[in-house]
Amino acid sequence: MANEQQGNLGKPDPLMAMFRDCSRDPTEAIEARLIHMLHTFLQHHRETAANETQELAAKCCCEAKIWYYKILEKHASEERKRLGISDISVIFENDLIQCCLVACCLEITISLNRLPCDFPLLLQVLKLAPYHFWRVIELVLRAEEGLPRDVVRHLAQVEEKVLESLAWTGDSPLWEELRANEGNLPTCQQVIPSAQLEDQKRTDVQPDANLPRAGPSADQQRSPSADTRPRISNSLHLFARKVYSLMARRLRELCSTLHISDELRLKIWTCFEFSLVRCTDLMVDRHLDQLLMCAIYIIAKITNGEILFKHIMECYNSQPLASRSVCKNVLISNRRDAESSPSGNKKNGEHSNGLLTPNTPSSHYPRSCQEERGNLIYFYNQVYTTKMEGFAKQFAPSSGGDTPPLSPYPPQWRASPRRRRLSGSHSIYISPYNTETPPPSTSGLCYYFNSSPSERLREINDMIRTGRPASRGRYVLPLDREEEEGEDGPLPKRLRSGDH
Repeated sequence: MANEQQGNLGKPDPLMAMFRDCSRDPTEAIEARLIHMLHTFLQHHRETAANETQELAAKCCCEAKIWYYKILEKHASEERKRLGISDISVIFENDLIQCCLVACCLEITISLNRLPCDFPLLLQVLKLAPYHFWRVIELVLRAEEGLPRDVVRHLAQVEEKVLESLAWTGDSPLWEELRANEGNLPTCQQVIPSAQLEDQKRTDVQPDANLPRAGPSADQQRSPSADTRPRISNSLHLFARKVYSLMARRLRELCSTLHISDELRLKIWTCFEFSLVRCTDLMVDRHLDQLLMCAIYIIAKITNGEILFKHIMECYNSQPLASRSVCKNVLISNRRDAESSPSGNKKNGEHSNGLLTPNTPSSHYPRSCQEERGNLIYFYNQVYTTKMEGFAKQFAPSSGGDTPPLSPYPPQWRASPRRRRLSGSHSIYISPYNTETPPPSTSGLCYYFNSSPSERLREINDMIRTGRPASRGRYVLPLDREEEEGEDGPLPKRLRSGDH
């Protein structure tokens, strides 16, 4: 890897050329930011870690610098092509994204070298919010196809930790984005294309746009996905899409183990989605799996198919990578000051010294508020039912009222053959099978062995020979790593959260 770099302190020559094309040369700022962040990490490691790992930490920093410039060059090159401009100063000057990219490259080398530094400790050292850091994971995986498979798995685990808990801490910048979205997480139907959702016939009724927005009491009469107003896609929508896809997979696995029918699963899913969209404050400093297990229990109980809570937790703890603290250490109540509450105002989502992680509140951070914690059953009785019982009771066979419409369910992941990029200079890909419809406006060319005509090969050759874009045809880019399959079989399940 190192021999691919060409002088300039490890910067690839194409990247230096892009720096020179900018109206404001970002070289000095980028170098200063990188040195400062690596120094901050090394200084923390010297003060807290064993002496025998100091040399390994320094090695991680040297390798992180190489990875950073390599990934930055590829990302910047793709952005120039996509935007059709040579001056991309705005990308190089985005301090938050660049800081997160440096942190991600450090996380890669920490993982590769097995340096003792459990995530998210690195983000605490560098004062970065997990919700912001999560956004560059996808960027790194798309820009750098040469990442070792173990690193891909590690970043997938990191992504899951953010989606399931770390993004929901009380001082997370996620809350600011939710406030801008009328205080609600987007619904499943607002972030996943209708054609991909399970059981579409249940959710094809569009609401009357002339009706006033429902109040809290009316919210109790319908599922959140009954509101199908189209929304412009943004980072919050991508986050919500990944959350729903991840949790839909986990619910499928739990329902399979608990022998829960598909009909009951859809009712549980509707209840779970309601808690995220309409009772979002339930998530503050908690874990998504806690709400999922509570939804299973309350719906099973109300529909006369009661399942012992102990059995639900046993099934959950038997799942791979499950943490027992999720069931044993649940936030019941706390007293936060206004600044650190979800309604407070945090600049850039930087963590204070008192950031709590939902399932291990004192592992890395001191407690900054008085709080009460207990097991999941206690949380269910003391907190969850006060928010959710009114909605859940509508599914009771003897309720006598209208049952809320069932929320659509994200699709089950289906493996598709992985596309391979043939050239670093051209957006040209090959794939054994054509299993999807390409997006209408992308900038790559893919040859499918089972369906592409011979003319496509001539287009590819012409594109390479002349350097001009290929004619309009099967244009696809590997936009979704979650649908791709690696050389050694399918990628880890945690990557398979749905389409982008």
